[in-house]
Amino acid sequence: MKRNTVSLCLIAKDEEATIGMAIKSVLALVDEVIVVDTGSRDNTRIIAEGYGAKVFDVPWADDFSAARNAALDQASGKWILILDSDEFLEPVRPVEFQRLLHDPAAAGYRLRIIGRGDDQDGAMTSRVRLFRNDPEVRYRYPIHERLAPSLAEWGSREHLLILDSDLAVMHERNDSDRRTHRRERNQRILRKALENHPGEPYFPYRLACEGQSLLDGEVLPVAGLGAALVHLRTAWAKSQRLDPAHLVTLTWMPDFGSRITSSLLAVGAVEEAETMIAEIRNLFPDHPQVLLQSVAVDCRRLQMLGGQHGKAVRGRILTRARRDLKRIMRAKGQAAGAFVDNRVIELYPLRYLGELALLEGKVTEAVGLFEQALSLDSTYSCGWLGLAECSRFAGDSKRALKLYLRTVTENDGNHRAWMRGCDLMRQMDFQDNAASWWRTVVEKFPEHPAVVAEGANIFPAILTR
Repeated sequence: MKRNTVSLCLIAKDEEATIGMAIKSVLALVDEVIVVDTGSRDNTRIIAEGYGAKVFDVPWADDFSAARNAALDQASGKWILILDSDEFLEPVRPVEFQRLLHDPAAAGYRLRIIGRGDDQDGAMTSRVRLFRNDPEVRYRYPIHERLAPSLAEWGSREHLLILDSDLAVMHERNDSDRRTHRRERNQRILRKALENHPGEPYFPYRLACEGQSLLDGEVLPVAGLGAALVHLRTAWAKSQRLDPAHLVTLTWMPDFGSRITSSLLAVGAVEEAETMIAEIRNLFPDHPQVLLQSVAVDCRRLQMLGGQHGKAVRGRILTRARRDLKRIMRAKGQAAGAFVDNRVIELYPLRYLGELALLEGKVTEAVGLFEQALSLDSTYSCGWLGLAECSRFAGDSKRALKLYLRTVTENDGNHRAWMRGCDLMRQMDFQDNAASWWRTVVEKFPEHPAVVAEGANIFPAILTR
């Protein structure tokens, strides 16, 4: 098997702490290292050159695609491998790596990206990071740059495909200062992109992502949710001007649809969320992330119906939700050209099955489902919250209270646990504790519908001490 040459391409600025790790992780796989330095003032260049890299200075112009494409222009390998300066490739045998490069059907490969967490809540994603070197294959968009569109177009002409791989890229987590700087920089570039590309829905979608916090894929009602929802609605309006045949090729659309639906639920706009998820399902009827968000909407609707009201309607919603959950659990970890986190397929459905069982009063069944979820991940806060709700339904308030506390200990972003625990404390006449928990809700989740409606007035005598 004749060896195919590979060029590693990176862009860097002040990355002396990690760039050596990135290059070293692939030295046995690549034939050259191309580094585009966009203005480092530390030892980035010296370290990169120490590993044999060719370093090119390119002025930073608030455009990630321009910087990445400048690196591609310098690459001479038959294949290109992309890493960020704070990433490293998990070990792979060179012969296995070369076997990928010799697949005659491959235009390029998606690699799993683990640990980024910028806008995925720490979830695993996938990106095209390994691809054939051709001048027609270049990055697009000044930020959250994407290579897949041009690679797919070129591949279609050459009768080649973008394939999935088992290769994994680990991302080193940044400290809070670097995350804050990155978010401010991203927002600045995105606003400029919005001005330069007024008809493109991708940029308002990405701008919304910068201002959102997620828990298990669910948008939280933190500060900035309202502004993010404005961007998401803008993105949706712009997307409706595009050909549906084009929309279904956009791998970010399922996440976009999931986010806008979850954001609507977070602010209490349930009817609008129902309408939105129905339209998204028309585009992506089988995508696990879309199906899961549809179930989340169904659960909220069932909670609003309550009791035996609309028994026939409840039955139809329950049947549909359970059918969707079964479809999710039968799905593979890849859909619509993008990696789907296994938690969406294996863990989250157990939570919703538990919620559905509890809504029907099947406490034992619900307990079993939540315990099954916790057996997969003992830190899963929604599993602990589900057990708390089961105990409360069964009349064991003390145990429920302990479980609410366990829930927020596992993840203090679980706003439902704070709200339900606060409500139970009020019922048990633990007014000081309830007031303390409510202060937390007001501080952490200022755009929760209950906070917007009631503010600090739920416990006026206690909160004004």
